[in-house]
Amino acid sequence: MKLLVATNAVPFALGGAELIADRLVIELRRAGHAAEVLRLPQGDWPTQVIEGVVAAAMLDAANVDRVIGLTFPAYLIPHPDVVIWVLHQLRRAYDRPLTGSPRDRALDPVASAVRMADGRALAGATRLYAPSLVVANRLLESNGLAAEVLLPPPPSERAYRTATAEDFIVVLGPVSGDRRQRLAIRAMRHARPGYRLVVAGAPDSRETLDEIRRDIDEAGIADRVELLPRFVSEEEEIDLMSRCIGSVYLPVDEDSYGHVTYRAAMARKPTITGTDSGGTLALVEHGRTGLVVPPEPEALASAFDDFALHRDRTQAMGANARTLALEFDLSWDRVVQELTR
Repeated sequence: MKLLVATNAVPFALGGAELIADRLVIELRRAGHAAEVLRLPQGDWPTQVIEGVVAAAMLDAANVDRVIGLTFPAYLIPHPDVVIWVLHQLRRAYDRPLTGSPRDRALDPVASAVRMADGRALAGATRLYAPSLVVANRLLESNGLAAEVLLPPPPSERAYRTATAEDFIVVLGPVSGDRRQRLAIRAMRHARPGYRLVVAGAPDSRETLDEIRRDIDEAGIADRVELLPRFVSEEEEIDLMSRCIGSVYLPVDEDSYGHVTYRAAMARKPTITGTDSGGTLALVEHGRTGLVVPPEPEALASAFDDFALHRDRTQAMGANARTLALEFDLSWDRVVQELTR
């Protein structure tokens, strides 16, 4: 088949959905299909959101047997055969005001337009998939549609390894408000001495980095928090994960199990996550494969101390995490089979 993988694009941003789209194209071609990726711009301002909806609706996917839609607004592309794997909706149209600030009723028509476009496209799909039970439940609640869960495998296959734990806990991933690295840093103010927090990842803005550095200085914990504020290669991530005590991953209502969480598990390292972190709870079972705590500095500090002070128990949780991750049986062959049947 001639397959068009449709996803969004944000300039100079490379996240999980982008990596999954690229890997999916590779796997589709490997399976004998002709496959290309199409990236539609994704803007933040209300006018840009509407422009994205219109652009997708007006696109003519000629000479294509099937569109595989992954993210908003790209999955809105009209075609007689669209299979949608909802990696990302525009959550702000459902969860909070479009600007992320106090509600402005003037923006309600924008959110309504997004929900209307979503409803029409998702209901008209040949098949509808969700990357986790969290997203499937959200689609049922918000859009009234049942989706089959199709877990995304990691975008790349690396040789994960485990080394003797050194005296640091690691926070990996793009540095942004939704990932809450600042919360983990604030927790170090309440943590016991004897270990460090390593925060590694590219900040989403200069302002975010400045705020983090200010937090560290004001708390007087510069000797306990190490910042690597830049793009971190996969090999570096694997190395840091192999040598850490454990991992911290604090997204807000994560759509899937989280590739950071998965990498920690494959390196036999447990993860600390939040009670409100959504899909990460599929891999982080409190006391068995990691710790699940309220997203508050004191609670996080207590969890950090637990990892650092009880190394045998932490190591056992890491071994359990790897066992659970392997039980997921993540397979690109299965993904290709589902999206092309």
